[in-house]
Amino acid sequence: MPGVMTISTEFSSGDRILKGSFVIPDGIGPFPGICKFHGLPGGPDQVSGIATMLAQAGFMVLTFDFTGFRKSEGIFRLARSIEDAGEAVSHLLESDLSLGSWMGVYGASYGGAIGVCAAARDPRISALCLRAPVYDTLWFAQSSMIRPAVDNIVENDPSQIRGIEDSETQELILNNLVEDAKIHNPMNEISKISPRPLFIIHGSDDEGIDLAGVKRLFEAAGAPKNLVVVEGANHVLSDPTAYEITMKSIVDWFSNTFKRR
Repeated sequence: MPGVMTISTEFSSGDRILKGSFVIPDGIGPFPGICKFHGLPGGPDQVSGIATMLAQAGFMVLTFDFTGFRKSEGIFRLARSIEDAGEAVSHLLESDLSLGSWMGVYGASYGGAIGVCAAARDPRISALCLRAPVYDTLWFAQSSMIRPAVDNIVENDPSQIRGIEDSETQELILNNLVEDAKIHNPMNEISKISPRPLFIIHGSDDEGIDLAGVKRLFEAAGAPKNLVVVEGANHVLSDPTAYEITMKSIVDWFSNTFKRR
């Protein structure tokens, strides 16, 4: 497999400094770029997996922590994440290694919701790929899964989200999650992606994000669009076969979409 190089980077979003990495293919460049948007909270390793696979396929990938996650400054809220997304696009496009004329976005889970909301307002984003996306931010913010997920983060690794151990900050984050979702919701924004290509990939066994809701998001989108359901895939892709199918489908879609631009 082709090798890749990882370069640490940072950029500003408002008054916050966000930390990330460029994952770059072998070669001289310039390369077509992809911004990778993590979930809530996503994993601490944002370089391995799909970012490396996309770089091996010839893409320059910017992966970073949104405001309030891990090494990035500030307190998380959806509105800030959407602002971060626009600054990430600028940071990638301004790189000397970026092709500049084309760039895609890959968003997983809550990062998928951010991807939709960001792409709806940013014509610089040429193509959008969503894996297991949060299709309705208000439904998600008000769902019964939120509080147990927060408790799990506090108990096991509070460094994933800044301030999550403090009860007042925790309540602020959860309240903002609801308030921002009333304004920024993928279900209201997905139709604005067309005529740029959209790819949604989801697992048949996703225990957190229901397939019926993802299908509603897909139906609300304009063409061109494609939906793939991976049999046996859960939300974290713990099945090795489902993982391989999902990753290959994403890389192939980006490669073919870039070739057809």
